Amino acid sequence: MRHAPATAAAWMLLAVLAAVLLPAVAAAGPAPAPAPERRVPIGLNGLPQAGNADSEKTAKDLGLNFLHEMARWEEPAPGEYPWPKAGEPDPWGKRLADLKAAGYTISVTLANVHMDQKHMPAYLGGAPFDDPRVLERWAAFLTAFLERYGDSIDFLNIGNEVNNYFGKFPAEWPAYVKFMAVGRSVAKKLKPKIRVGTVLVEDGREKFWASVAPLCDHLAVTYYVPCSMFGKMPAADALDPEKPGHFGRTLDAALALAKDKPVLVTEIGCATHPSLDSSPAIQARFIAALFDWLRARGGRVAGLSWLSERDWPYEATRKALAGQLDAALLKHEPFMRFLTSLGLRDENGKDKPGYAAFKQSIVRYRAGD
Repeated sequence: MRHAPATAAAWMLLAVLAAVLLPAVAAAGPAPAPAPERRVPIGLNGLPQAGNADSEKTAKDLGLNFLHEMARWEEPAPGEYPWPKAGEPDPWGKRLADLKAAGYTISVTLANVHMDQKHMPAYLGGAPFDDPRVLERWAAFLTAFLERYGDSIDFLNIGNEVNNYFGKFPAEWPAYVKFMAVGRSVAKKLKPKIRVGTVLVEDGREKFWASVAPLCDHLAVTYYVPCSMFGKMPAADALDPEKPGHFGRTLDAALALAKDKPVLVTEIGCATHPSLDSSPAIQARFIAALFDWLRARGGRVAGLSWLSERDWPYEATRKALAGQLDAALLKHEPFMRFLTSLGLRDENGKDKPGYAAFKQSIVRYRAGD
């Protein structure tokens, strides 16, 4: 957690108090042990699901206390929003509120840009992000969204892995910065405690972060262990400190880029399919190493969420992502094997070694071991 810098007057007051109080403390005996460092909230994307006893059991078994959710700017017509009308049950809102009351830290990413795709209401006709009508409707939507759900949200990310899209369409980036500025203004006016950011992937992150850093309270990132998806890259290399692709070096680069701001890891994972030069055993090793890294860097990390509890079904995933990802990617077998082998359990719910590693690592981490 970041704190505002102390003023000169505050430091002077602390010095005076120290001069008065420290001798008395010394005379009375040793000072009490300092409070333990606040542990980073840990989650598994989407868990627990409301009304799903198995997912609730898993969340409790793992001791989760962080939830990362995705939402969209859905508005079929101006002012027509998808959530229930006043007085009607709102399962999603109740779930967020219940988990918040139970001590969870809540992160929501509004996927108006999601990976390499742009998603906005159809009635806006694909207008630029800084079109006055787009900004007007965006502000209206976000106002309504936050008035309804904002009290349950700790982190709001405007766009997911946005540099995937703007790397392809760099001319649109300045307009998106204005779009983000409007989003931040609305959020801070309505719910000042919400921390605002955007999710960036590793490639080209620096140049995009430079323009939005003044608008962000944190740097949100995703990370996946490299594997042989588009070229020969054994996943084990990411666990070797001598290799340039070591995961710790990559995550440390995000911390360095963020400077004094915290880093929020909204997705992290390691695929296990053998065709990718990976395995369930490598995933378990990565999880143990990840928590070792977190133990050393915890003060800089605001939250961390593993992507998936279980592997996604292959064909169902391909169909579900049609229109959300490039069609060529969905036909690329290694990419699909990557997407569908990131779980801690297999598609049928059987534990991989990574499940036990995740559970044991959380217990050790929370205990300070």
